[in-house]
Amino acid sequence: MNIIVIIRQTPDTETKIKLDSEGKKIDTAGITWIINPYDEFAIEKALKIKEKTNAGEVILFACGPSRTEDAIRQGLAMGADRAVFIKNDALENADPFIISKLISSELKNMPFDLVLSGKKVIDLESTQIPIFIAEELGLTHVSFVMKFNEVDSVKKTVLCDREADGSHEIIEVQLPALITCDRGEDHPRYASITGIMKAKKKEIKEIIPSKDIINQIGERTGIVEMELPPSRKEVKIFEGEVPEKVAGLVKALREEAKVI
Repeated sequence: MNIIVIIRQTPDTETKIKLDSEGKKIDTAGITWIINPYDEFAIEKALKIKEKTNAGEVILFACGPSRTEDAIRQGLAMGADRAVFIKNDALENADPFIISKLISSELKNMPFDLVLSGKKVIDLESTQIPIFIAEELGLTHVSFVMKFNEVDSVKKTVLCDREADGSHEIIEVQLPALITCDRGEDHPRYASITGIMKAKKKEIKEIIPSKDIINQIGERTGIVEMELPPSRKEVKIFEGEVPEKVAGLVKALREEAKVI
């Protein structure tokens, strides 16, 4: 069973984000980059499926600027077998439609049973790319899967457990299919020193689309403006016994916040 895992590089969740002078994109100076955390969950699920079925490969698939190779190497160090990298610095701020078109065009020429990705990317809170890819390739698509209850490599089926409206749905899917992953009970494994050393020798197949091809696909969306979240106001703590605290809170809500 061959499993493709689509990954993306995003700013570290601890990074302090700044905007560029135009306010349309992130200022990348000084940013620490990581694998999108939800994509790490997808890699972990793929590795567990491989270990359970004892067959096939886990192949990472990334599309982005040159710096994305660091995220690919991190995924290879976790245990993925090899990677395909659609590489062009012109893809730094490409919209989801362009990314999905480029990935789909390559996947059409690759044998696979299952495509996994994270349920969203944390930098833009976007869920579009895997859905676009599933539509482009005509694949069954299931989103927000917490875990795989059963994988049958002979019948080519997987039994998915996904969250939906406060409950769980169990869905059997015929392969090939594309599934986006939530965390569930999985904790992405740490890359060992041995894994890191092996990752340096693993194959990364580079595909470099020209700017003409990228422009020919064309953007379907654009960012008009970005805004940083407003800074949090200071917390006001009320001292004293409970009656005094309640009285102080009510007075502040009435006179300062003016909400009562």
